[in-house]
Amino acid sequence: MTMKQFITVAAFAAVTVGGLAASSAMAVVIPTVPIGNPGNNSVTYTYDIGATEVTNAQYTAFLTAVAQTDTNNLYSTNMAGSFGGITQSGSPGSFTYATISGRENHPVNFVSFWDSTRFANWLHNGQPTGAQSNSTTENGAYTLTAGGIAANAITRNAGWQWAVTSEPEWYKAAYHQPASLGGDSDDFWLYPNSSNTITTAQANYNNAIGDFTPVGSYAPNFYGTFDMGGNVWEWNESIQGGSSFRGIRGGFFGDPDITLSANFPIDGDPAGQFFSVGFRVVAIPAPSAAALLALGVVLAGRRRRN
Repeated sequence: MTMKQFITVAAFAAVTVGGLAASSAMAVVIPTVPIGNPGNNSVTYTYDIGATEVTNAQYTAFLTAVAQTDTNNLYSTNMAGSFGGITQSGSPGSFTYATISGRENHPVNFVSFWDSTRFANWLHNGQPTGAQSNSTTENGAYTLTAGGIAANAITRNAGWQWAVTSEPEWYKAAYHQPASLGGDSDDFWLYPNSSNTITTAQANYNNAIGDFTPVGSYAPNFYGTFDMGGNVWEWNESIQGGSSFRGIRGGFFGDPDITLSANFPIDGDPAGQFFSVGFRVVAIPAPSAAALLALGVVLAGRRRRN
């Protein structure tokens, strides 16, 4: 499998504006895979999805960039516990964060749906550093307002670059494979390992006294995604439960196999920071090298004419 690194808006600007550096000291890399075959399962476009869940190391970089004060409680003290992977030190205004040794590549957990959207906004905005504000975490893919959060009414903005997965995006990446390309007769599998059956050799589940595993510990599915079944449940954007909840998919390491199946969506309080729930992001496809070259030629031509 080839995992494609998505080029952020900030990185694209650096290419086209003569070496302008991104504002983040060390950019977070989100490996993604393309989800093609548009038109299936209400998804009419091609998109990129995180090959894995967001990890403790990636989320720690986010906290380090924007949460010295942590105005919106992006960090949960449970992250420092037995099943977490991140510690916080210092006091408000000078908080610092570190991953727990050996858990850097475990999926981040104890994150709410709103934490997830703020992480997506941060990616969308080019991974800036500084206090949480409209230009860092509160605007971008989502416009986060107190009223919108209270009503659970916030949806993805037009022009998004990175976002939390929608239900159809997540479902397609997990279960879809065209019959013409070796998939099941209806183009969808029951389990996210490109099969109608699953075993504990293929995903981290049915492990009641176990733990999370590093992302990518099991074989990828048809599209090249890892761990869409087991390890940790994942938030999605769907509004559920009479408009009070958000969708969750995929099961976690302590669950039976049925929870990993296409027939088992659940939901939860979007403000909840749960032990068993993490998230995955999606992105619009990066410009191809050919497209970047063509744009450079156009810009050069414009400069010559000016």
